[in-house]
Amino acid sequence: MPNGNARETHREAGLRLVEGGVTQVSPARQKDLDLTRRLSGGDKLAMKEVYQAYSDGVYKFAKSWLADPFDASDIMHETMLAVWKQADRFQGNSSLKSWIYAIARNKAVDHNRKKGRSSTVAEMPEQVDDAPGPSASLAAAQDAEKMREAIAKLGENHRSVIHLAFFEELPYAEIAEIEGVPVGTVKTRIMHAKSKLQHLLARG
Repeated sequence: MPNGNARETHREAGLRLVEGGVTQVSPARQKDLDLTRRLSGGDKLAMKEVYQAYSDGVYKFAKSWLADPFDASDIMHETMLAVWKQADRFQGNSSLKSWIYAIARNKAVDHNRKKGRSSTVAEMPEQVDDAPGPSASLAAAQDAEKMREAIAKLGENHRSVIHLAFFEELPYAEIAEIEGVPVGTVKTRIMHAKSKLQHLLARG
């Protein structure tokens, strides 16, 4: 449940000590901290704000992991509930969006594990990414539905990074945090995902 004693934790998270001085976090990060502080205090209007801002994106992200839209909806609701209950755990080391999506990813992985589905992919050494991006591939496709069908054929981790990079427009560092892997691994996954998409669309 929201923790009324979390105010000190959030206040301390909003400050960073640098060589004996105190520097404020960025305005965007401070806004995230203020919002989660309100959540920790049981502010239902803050939860409504979070739900309106992130629920649709979390649902779409969950769908990149799960074949069933009903399962994706369940993951979205479970994620929002976890955000409400665990808001005091947010320390401001990442964006609120990345923190929420990491929760969603973990829940999707757990769901697939319970269903007996593997969530791993074989990683290749990091290479130069010269494969066309999804936007270029989409231009080559007859319609958006063809692109969606191609993305659905990717492995779970590849679908995940493609979604985060090109639909959520998150930087590699934040994707790495959500996925729990090094930045180099994110780059490699995106490279292979883009290459596979191009082949799938070309076979169309």
